[in-house]
Amino acid sequence: MSVFTSDLNPEVALSTSTYNVSTSVYDTYGYYIHPHWKQFDLVPDHWHFMVGVYITIVGITGIIGNSIVIWIFSTTESLKTPSNMLITNLAVSDLIFSAVNGFPLLSISAFNRKWMWGDTACQFYGFIGGLFGLMSINTLAAISIDRYLHIAKPMSAAKNMTRRKTLMMMMCVWAWSLIWAVPPIFGWGAYIPEGFQTSCTFDYLSTEPHMRSYIFGLYLGGFVVPLAITVVCYGLILKAIRKHEREMKKVVDNLKADDLRNKQNKASMEIKVARIAMIIVTLYILSWSPYATVALIGQFGPSEWITPIVAEIPVMLAKACAMHNPIVYAFSHPKFRNALSKRVPWITCCYDVKPSDITSKTNNSYGKRPLSRNMSDDSNYYGSEASSYVTSIGESIPNRSGRLNMQRSRSVESNIGSPEIIMELVRAFVTVANRNVEPDHGTNPQVQDVFSVCGGKQEQLAKYLAELLTTGENTSVSTNTKL
Repeated sequence: MSVFTSDLNPEVALSTSTYNVSTSVYDTYGYYIHPHWKQFDLVPDHWHFMVGVYITIVGITGIIGNSIVIWIFSTTESLKTPSNMLITNLAVSDLIFSAVNGFPLLSISAFNRKWMWGDTACQFYGFIGGLFGLMSINTLAAISIDRYLHIAKPMSAAKNMTRRKTLMMMMCVWAWSLIWAVPPIFGWGAYIPEGFQTSCTFDYLSTEPHMRSYIFGLYLGGFVVPLAITVVCYGLILKAIRKHEREMKKVVDNLKADDLRNKQNKASMEIKVARIAMIIVTLYILSWSPYATVALIGQFGPSEWITPIVAEIPVMLAKACAMHNPIVYAFSHPKFRNALSKRVPWITCCYDVKPSDITSKTNNSYGKRPLSRNMSDDSNYYGSEASSYVTSIGESIPNRSGRLNMQRSRSVESNIGSPEIIMELVRAFVTVANRNVEPDHGTNPQVQDVFSVCGGKQEQLAKYLAELLTTGENTSVSTNTKL
């Protein structure tokens, strides 16, 4: 069923059959315009010009940014992880969203002050915007699930979050997005021009039962459910981090290690994770809640509140998500920054490449990098410095047999002192102790005593670490020990 025929309702039928003889300027545009918009004056030219400039900037930035993300993640071996498949999927979605629903179609229409491409293109534009807008929303929810599993349940994530299962998760994201984007093409819902009449989206103004049921279902399935998943997952991540910090505090108190305590105080994981979670959720809400709010008002509230300018605000905010998503989820990724600086050195003028971003060039020596980072070297840092820091704790990932492999079959330079090693290893010991994981003891009798005799209790771990700490710099510690 075409949305441009007269089978929507009598009022729409009358309007669409007589628009060429109406006195409304809108009726000279040559395509269907919902009667709701005809009660308002034409949008001033300067508003159209500002929208055109804004969309041009946002669209070009989104196209360039997401293209770079796809290029780096698909050609850098160290970034080809299951978790980063979701980041790449987000970039593909945002790239298509920017290229079709931003620049140049919307920009050209804005500068010409009306939709320039006809009825069929309006259907296509609305479908692409709906599909890849929902794709972006649902991928963000999938990323939040992936982060939760890796940080709060690293043992389970290591076994379950394989490439195959991540691909299945992506297929679910695509399927769920298609479920809500396709129906308007066949009559359940519709795609029509909106607001300034320079872009097309879901018809949230017609109140017939089939229109209203679609908008309400889209609101729940396309906005509320993904938002709830995202908020819950980041809330659980914060809870896991708080629990970890309490455990770390106990070990620090037992060790009476001022240096380690100072480290923890200076780099509060909870604060960093809370900050990045707040940024992610806030951007999510700012990008999509205006659309959801306007749609609900159009269906259940006083529709006269929906003026062309009010309707255009959600358009501007939603288009911007394709620009800031690469920044939040990719450009803040330490390994991404490092790979990008190697491929495009001049781009480092736009951001700082921190020493911690630079990985070792050899496979056999990690130098003085924190061992907790070495353990998570094959894992995703999740697209932000904050979550990167947290990942080093949550991703002491076991091998396929479920046992922690401290060194990933790599060695550490022998010039690192025993106390320094101990303080770097505390995080891994606590993870093992509190998750009741039976480690692979190897041939080290001291480690075997700690875990087998005392069952991995924190008190015994603290005692063992304290004894090693007092042995001084000359103590020989096997750096090939597996824990």
